[in-house]
Amino acid sequence: MTTSPDTQLPAPRTAPGRGTVQPDDIYEPPPMVEAPADGAIVVHFTGKDHRTAEFSFEGLPLPELHEDLARAFAARFGKNQLNTVASANGQWTVILRLVRFLGTLPCPPRSLSRLTGAQLKRYRMHVQAGMNDRSLFEHFKLVHSLLRKIPADQLRPEVLDAIWQVERVDQRRVRSKPGYDDATFHKIVTAARSSVVDIYQRIREGERLVARIESDPAQLTGEELARGAELAEIARTGRVPHVPQISDNWRSANLPDNAARVRTARQLFLHHDDIIPLVVFGVAVTGRNAETIKELPVEHRLLDGQAVALEIVKRRRGADRWFEEVTWDIGRPSDRLKSAGGYYLFCERLARRGRQFSRSPLIWSVWTNGTKNGKGVTGGHKNPFDIRLNFTSTLIDWVRTRPELRDLPDFVLDLNRLKTTVDRINTRAAGGHLPSSTRSNTQDVLFRNYLAGDPDVQDWAEDVVTEALEDAEDAARTAYRQARRATGELKVLTGPVDEARRDAGIAARIGLDEETVREVLDGDRDTAFAACTKTTDDCRDSFLTCFACRNAVATASHLPAQLALLDELADLWEGTDRETWWRRFGQAWLAINEDILPRFTPQERAAAEASKPADRVLPLLDGPSEEDTTWV
Repeated sequence: MTTSPDTQLPAPRTAPGRGTVQPDDIYEPPPMVEAPADGAIVVHFTGKDHRTAEFSFEGLPLPELHEDLARAFAARFGKNQLNTVASANGQWTVILRLVRFLGTLPCPPRSLSRLTGAQLKRYRMHVQAGMNDRSLFEHFKLVHSLLRKIPADQLRPEVLDAIWQVERVDQRRVRSKPGYDDATFHKIVTAARSSVVDIYQRIREGERLVARIESDPAQLTGEELARGAELAEIARTGRVPHVPQISDNWRSANLPDNAARVRTARQLFLHHDDIIPLVVFGVAVTGRNAETIKELPVEHRLLDGQAVALEIVKRRRGADRWFEEVTWDIGRPSDRLKSAGGYYLFCERLARRGRQFSRSPLIWSVWTNGTKNGKGVTGGHKNPFDIRLNFTSTLIDWVRTRPELRDLPDFVLDLNRLKTTVDRINTRAAGGHLPSSTRSNTQDVLFRNYLAGDPDVQDWAEDVVTEALEDAEDAARTAYRQARRATGELKVLTGPVDEARRDAGIAARIGLDEETVREVLDGDRDTAFAACTKTTDDCRDSFLTCFACRNAVATASHLPAQLALLDELADLWEGTDRETWWRRFGQAWLAINEDILPRFTPQERAAAEASKPADRVLPLLDGPSEEDTTWV
């Protein structure tokens, strides 16, 4: 089987007042089955997504069967059957396995009219080793679908009975895998976000260097000037120069250093390894299938700077219902990586420079170190999904690179399970009724095919909402009290900071040395919402844990940020699942309202209220993903 490397633009679509494009002369579609008298039979396939493939029977046994099987194969192309290269590949794999097995029989059938029911049973016994019930059912579903395209008068009665019988496994309807638990989901999203931020910072640094050398090269000197000039030339031409190896061995001294060349290219362009975390993060943010994320189009419309409208592809919905118009909210600048529209524009910008050379109709464009399949013309730039939707790298390889996922025993990343988890979270947050803006399936389909087998959904559905809220709040209070008993509690210095500096006995009262107290009052030990007195090693916990830590000290200077945090937590209350809200933010909420604010006077609280920061403070909890996004 061979596939075409050329990605065609979507066919022109009709609209009111715009008819379909018609050929100038009599149109004769190319034959799907090419059966030359002196060569192997070839089946030509064109999917609904305009990807093409060729399937050759060359080298297969039993040539007497080839033409009938080829025409049956081609008859399966089209509406509600084989619409993609991937689905055609699945059917072709079954054909290969069936023909090769029949060729090993002592008396193989020399035509399909001689195929017997006993031979089909022997084939079933041959393939079922190593297959589970679901795989066996899917395999024979393709066998039967193929043979049903053979005229009935060419098949024996027992074969017809076999291919039209209903499989018992179909009655059971094997359900999809359940989603991940909330803790695992959080780790997956954290790992993906961290990778995405690394990609963003890497390309942003290269883009800024190109901008500096184009605007005022006199500001750059030495190595920075040389690197900037090289990147500017790469940005202009799209061509990444070869880098010679640095070696004392004269035999390898002139050989190209491919790894160094890739590192140079990745300063401006996406690489194959970048696509996996971007797609994983896209599934988590948008709640769409991975196939939809892989085929996000370049063409879009901005709606008043608040939303983006585009046409997405949703496979497996039926041949006439692949395309869907969606409008995705962009969100505020600090929340761009938390909204579907912000994610789309973020990725569109990351790959924009590469698309100038690959001419990809999708937002994705990667640079690859090679010249095959047309990459020599584009300088190595290509649409990573021009031929098929498979990843070039593997999910396993990416998972192994992420420290956030290493402590998960026997963890396997499944993007379908990830989407199911997002559906579950959205459904639970909306009280069981998903609004259309966040739903990619009808509610019946969503529960029957995606959420019905999820144990978390089953448990949640059995709870009463009010009881769940009370339990979540009680759990947060209990966890907060336990944390205070185990690690001590946050120290609070009341009164103006200037008066505390003049208080000679303050160090003894809070159990700290004079030098540490001076640094706390001068702001030298400030974190996001308190000061930290820990000096032994770096703390990697969230800033929220400061509210239940004996190493933290809160003063009047921290009140403005703490009050701003309370405002943001109040805003999140309406749009967040209550259990999730209490689990993540409950301890901070309780610490500020019950342990910190009561120790300050109304005048001090009013002064802090007037000096609250205008910028959002909660994004600090999510790390570098909420950094300056002006470049995007």
